[in-house]
Amino acid sequence: MSTHNDIRTRVIAIVKDGSGKLLLLPDHDITDPVTHAVITAGRLNSQGALTNPDDYDRKITAALNRYSKFRPDINAIDITGNGTHDYDLPSGWSHEFSMIASLEYPMGNMPETILDLEDFGIYQTPTGQKMRIRTAAPRATEKFRLTYTVLRSATTVPDIDVDAFCNLAASMCLEDLANAFAQTSDPTIDADSVNYRTKSAEFAARAKRLFQLYKDHIGIKEDDTTPPATAVADFDNKYPGGSARLTHPKWARERR
Repeated sequence: MSTHNDIRTRVIAIVKDGSGKLLLLPDHDITDPVTHAVITAGRLNSQGALTNPDDYDRKITAALNRYSKFRPDINAIDITGNGTHDYDLPSGWSHEFSMIASLEYPMGNMPETILDLEDFGIYQTPTGQKMRIRTAAPRATEKFRLTYTVLRSATTVPDIDVDAFCNLAASMCLEDLANAFAQTSDPTIDADSVNYRTKSAEFAARAKRLFQLYKDHIGIKEDDTTPPATAVADFDNKYPGGSARLTHPKWARERR
């Protein structure tokens, strides 16, 4: 797995211009390392470059939130019963994002006993949200296994997705750069000047291309706005009383 610094280094390598000095807009006044002139927040330096590497972290965080919608991380925790139906939400649970993927109770069976979706859920109490098991109240001598989705961090992006994720973060950075140049007036003197409108178009085109590369890798279609939903269900293979199915008997299924 990559570290946060690894991700940021890759994103900077994708975003920077040919001079190697293209960085994001500062949110506070800083000093140009070349000319030593003070650069006002939100402005380009004397070479038409942007200057604060810390701003990459904001875009990486935003990219992680977007990436997590299609590739969430999965946590699993074994919880000891307390004789009631309600339990605190586990560590790492993100309100408005996390979902229960599955709940195994009782534990230890083979195959696993996974409760149906209607048997558990999130319940709102006056003091906050709780996880509620509607059909059981595990005793203190019992445990159940909760599997749930959480937001990704830079260290939990799978190696196979790192390049695509960096393309996503870089595209978001380039969108900011395109907006920054679009809102900057062209200088009246042509010599040694930057054509800001052309720069804006170039950054916008690169941002669009990188975002498309990200979508192609993840498998996001052009009109996709939300990730596919997933559900866990336990389908009974036998009719009541143990009788065989009329059109799909057990002996026929075992031959497949």
